[in-house]
Amino acid sequence: MSGPDRSWTIAPTLLWFCGVVFAGLWVIDGDVQALADRVTSRRDAHDPQPAGPTFAARPVTVAEAKEDDKPIVLPVPDTGDRSRVGALADVCLDGTPDKCKRWAMDGFYRAVADSKAGKLGRAVRVSWYGDSVVATDAIPARLRTRLHGELGDGGPGFVYVVPPHRFCGHEAITRWTTGEWSTHAISTQPHFDGIYGVGGSTAETHGGRATIKVVTGTVTNVELYYLGQPRGGTAVITADGAEILRASTKADAKRGGHATGTVPAGAKKLEIAAEGKIRVYGLGLENATGAVVDNFGIVSVNVKNFAARNVDDFTSELAHRSADLMLVMIGANEAQWLAANDRMTKDYQGRYEKAIAPLRKGRPEAACVVVSPLDQAEAKDGGYPSRPVMPFLVEAQRRAAHAQGCAFFSTYDWMGGKGAAAKWFKRGFIGSDFQHLQRKGANKLADGVFETLMSGYQRYAKP
Repeated sequence: MSGPDRSWTIAPTLLWFCGVVFAGLWVIDGDVQALADRVTSRRDAHDPQPAGPTFAARPVTVAEAKEDDKPIVLPVPDTGDRSRVGALADVCLDGTPDKCKRWAMDGFYRAVADSKAGKLGRAVRVSWYGDSVVATDAIPARLRTRLHGELGDGGPGFVYVVPPHRFCGHEAITRWTTGEWSTHAISTQPHFDGIYGVGGSTAETHGGRATIKVVTGTVTNVELYYLGQPRGGTAVITADGAEILRASTKADAKRGGHATGTVPAGAKKLEIAAEGKIRVYGLGLENATGAVVDNFGIVSVNVKNFAARNVDDFTSELAHRSADLMLVMIGANEAQWLAANDRMTKDYQGRYEKAIAPLRKGRPEAACVVVSPLDQAEAKDGGYPSRPVMPFLVEAQRRAAHAQGCAFFSTYDWMGGKGAAAKWFKRGFIGSDFQHLQRKGANKLADGVFETLMSGYQRYAKP
């Protein structure tokens, strides 16, 4: 066969090969965003990189970041004003700002006060929802450490039995599985029934096993979050080798289920074994007192897929989890396609309100906070200016938060506003995609949130 004839034979073969590879990766990772993560991220299991879209930044001379090189903080005199604490804007739920009987943050502050007084009877619970900026656990882990120092080690909190994506981490545990497990999550591999429990992810197996080991300390209370369903099997959980609970997941219809076990002496290693087919959401690993921070960050989450779930299931599981504070930090993904105009941001505000409405419905007595995304930069005309949409997006989230009775933390303003992303990159706080934080930046943000929460609590507790 001649050369030209062979080229016509090879070209279709290469196209078919590329198509098969693309389809295979799509099935494994779930969508375009997660597929981009696979293509652009390193595979070093010992140094997981943040997931999300990236672009190559021009070389920048990075100044050495000093420990006291703190980001810009909004100075607010301690006048006793409950409506504003630094970058946190609270909202009055009962009354008017000058004569408010109940603020959105009161549920969390009350839980902290009860914990300090020894009257809460359980750990203070914080649940942090988000996209890939949160998913790695760098930010929640730092907040977890700070709250442990303030209130005591309440344990890891809620953990996925099987994470929905390789970049969904939890630094308080290590985990591994044997047997076949399939995972579904709101943004990576959606399930046809839209049922994901409190954390937005579910894992299913027939006869598989999973092991979770606590990195430091032990836990005394273990709770299994699972889906009851027809022909459901039995989940057996052991703690350091001893069986502590056995839960049948068989039910006449799909609905959330929960089973608890206690280990008074404390346990380090938990194992869950499936007898038959089981579908689980995760484990609540806690101690009797202290604080926990749940990491519910999932790669590729945006305002659309965050709302694409069975709302009745979500609100019911929120009520059962009984978090005292729910933080929601999404927006990094939609900042790339949202237009900087009032029409688009008004539509975005409506979508955001719909997304967070179940939080207030499921936990009306708790506190919820919308945490805005970071300032983002984009390559343009040889420089890296902030995306024009950022102030529009932040304002839409602020309005949505207050419309749903949630407080609002403007990360955008807290870190310095327009142009902050490029400045943070020079200081070694943010990655070269100008969207994901480096460890130092994650610590700065978590510390800023913690200090703001504690300042707000001090105002609440002041006579």
